[in-house]
Amino acid sequence: MGLPGTIDPSVYNGLRDVLNRHPKITTVGFEPDSISKEFVRANVAPDRIDPPTGPDSPILEVEWRFRRGTEYYRIHYADPNTGFNCGWHRDEDHPDLGSVHFQYEHRKTGEADRLRAGFTKSVPTEILWTALQRLFETKIPAYSSSE
Repeated sequence: MGLPGTIDPSVYNGLRDVLNRHPKITTVGFEPDSISKEFVRANVAPDRIDPPTGPDSPILEVEWRFRRGTEYYRIHYADPNTGFNCGWHRDEDHPDLGSVHFQYEHRKTGEADRLRAGFTKSVPTEILWTALQRLFETKIPAYSSSE
């Protein structure tokens, strides 16, 4: 983790609420704790995703920071069962891809890539909800089954 900038507790509360409402998420909490909120971590039910995974719960981590009028975020999914991980990052790591990129890695196959990405929404909770839809409806089925 470790994006630059500061957190906004109300944004983190909203992000936690979005995760709590999603049907594929089982538990949500602040890390390292509710006082020091560095990021939000959610456990995903392994039997609720397609293709199903397990026995361990995949993890979804969301970090959102603000610095000099710019938002930086990281919405990242990792499945310990398959070695597949992916996410959307708004940071300064890949300027050739624009401000937001999607990246994935499948450790078992060695397949990995970074792609330009974007969201039409601008509110953090709406961006997260859209990312969750993309993750569970298209990204996991498309990229994680390449074993």
